[in-house]
This record gives sequence, C-alpha cells and structure tokens, in this order.
Amino acid sequence: MKHKEWLHINLFVWVFFIGLTNELMAQQNQPIKGLMSFEGQQREYIYFAPNGLKKNTPLVVVLHGFTSSAEKIMNYSHFNELAGKHQFAVVYPQGSMDEKGNTFWNVGYDFHKNSKVNDTGFLISLIKTIQNEHELSAENTFLTGMSNGGEMTYLLGCMYPDHFKAIAPVAGTMFTNFFDQCISIRNTPVLAIFGTKDDVTRYNGDPENEDGWGVYKSIPDIIEYWAQAIDFDKTSQSKLKDLDTSDGSQVIKSKYENSQNGNQVLFYQVIGGGHEWPGAWGNKDIDATEEIWAFFNSYVL
Repeated sequence: MKHKEWLHINLFVWVFFIGLTNELMAQQNQPIKGLMSFEGQQREYIYFAPNGLKKNTPLVVVLHGFTSSAEKIMNYSHFNELAGKHQFAVVYPQGSMDEKGNTFWNVGYDFHKNSKVNDTGFLISLIKTIQNEHELSAENTFLTGMSNGGEMTYLLGCMYPDHFKAIAPVAGTMFTNFFDQCISIRNTPVLAIFGTKDDVTRYNGDPENEDGWGVYKSIPDIIEYWAQAIDFDKTSQSKLKDLDTSDGSQVIKSKYENSQNGNQVLFYQVIGGGHEWPGAWGNKDIDATEEIWAFFNSYVL
C-alpha cells in the first residue's frame, strides 16, 4: 500500500474515532471537545449541552484567562451544572499559544504587539457556527470571561454589541485602544466583578504602563463608561452580607439602570479581593457563576 493511501486511511479512522467518541459523550451528557478551522489554524473549543436541550435556547460563551485553558475555566466556573439546571448551552473557546508558550486572547498587550492572531474574528465565527450547528438562539447569546478573557469580553462587547444580549467580565479591564473600537453599545447590559486589591490588574488603572501590559483606565472609570452608555437614570448601592468572614473581603453591589428599557450595569466591587473568580477562590460571599447567569437570564427573551 502506498504511503499516501495509508495516511489517508489513518486520517479517516482518526476522524471517525473522534466523531464516535463525541457522539458517545453527548449521549452521556459530557462536554464535547471540538475543532474548527479558522484562517489556516485548527482552533479548539469545548461545548456542553444538557440532555434534552430544546431548539432556540440561550448560549453562554466563557473565555479563560492568560496562561489558562478552556478546560480549567469549565472546571472551576461550574457553568455546566447551571446549564443542566436551567437548560442552556455553553461553549468554552481555547486561546492560541504565544511566542513564550502561554495561552492567550489577542487583546493587544504590549508584548503581543506583533501578534497577528485574529481572535475576535475566530470567536465570532465560532459562535455563529455553534448557533447554527446546534440550533441555538442568536438573540440570547451571552459572553463572560476571566482576566484576559474578561478583557476580550469587553473588546467583543465594543466591536460586536449586536451579537450579545449582555456581557459579564470578571477581573478584566479595558485598554485605552478599546474605547476607539466601541460602537453603538447603548443597549448592552453589563455585569462586572473586580477586586480592589487585584495584584495582576490594577483597580486604579495603569496610565503610565508600569506593568507592561499596556495603558488602561481605572475600574470605576470603566464602570462609569458603560453606565453612561445605557443612559442610566437610577442608581443604588448595597453592601452584601459577609457570609464568609475568613476570606478577608466583602462585596459592594452598585446598580445603574435605565428605567425606560430596563438595561442595567451591575458592579460587584470586592473590597479586599484579589485577581479571582468569587465562589471558586478568593471571596466566598458570592458565587460569580450564579450571579452572572441570574443576570443573563433576566435578559432572555
């Protein structure tokens, strides 16, 4: 047998094996690992849908942080458990590898200035593919992410506001160049979670780029930006119950609302909190995943 024919048969068997494995995992209600070709690269993702999921249900997109992975954020966020309870689908895209071997989303860090990875294009293409293949709701698509994934959440919310019903960045910031890419975001509800003692991303911003990530604004400025964008006319603030006094932090919840259309910007300010996904590690007074889904669910048509 010729070498080329042998390779062709092996590839066919491998593809058949992957397809069969994914089918069995779907029957067992397990997450499915997928591949998608985009701009000459094979990009990875994990997809989860609970058994019996009906057509036209919501999709939640969850983005991992710098040096992390789709599998890690799937495991610590526990979105799959909520998806089973509330009947929605979840996709965890996988970032690519930079020159130093770190997984990342290309949001324009100073040390990634030469990167040509088109992550915004990949993510929008993946979301559309997942929506079409699994007959999910294009209207009820939501986006969240941690750290670098939170920054990509802001960036996609700026560039493609019509693609997402609401967004929820966690421990992420907005670099100054993001604002130039923010278009008609007046109808974008936002839930943001951030710790005041974050030792990776500065709560008060980094206008001089002292840390080398790039220039970014303070978290209060970013929250004010999105609140102004929805044209809020009502505000409220409350200190949430300190359920775990040993975690060294408390949560203040600020709400900005447009009383005409119901759009909101919610800010969970974790006083004394670090670079964390509350509920998974760090603050234990809230469960970030549950708060995010409750917020998203309030906007499901």
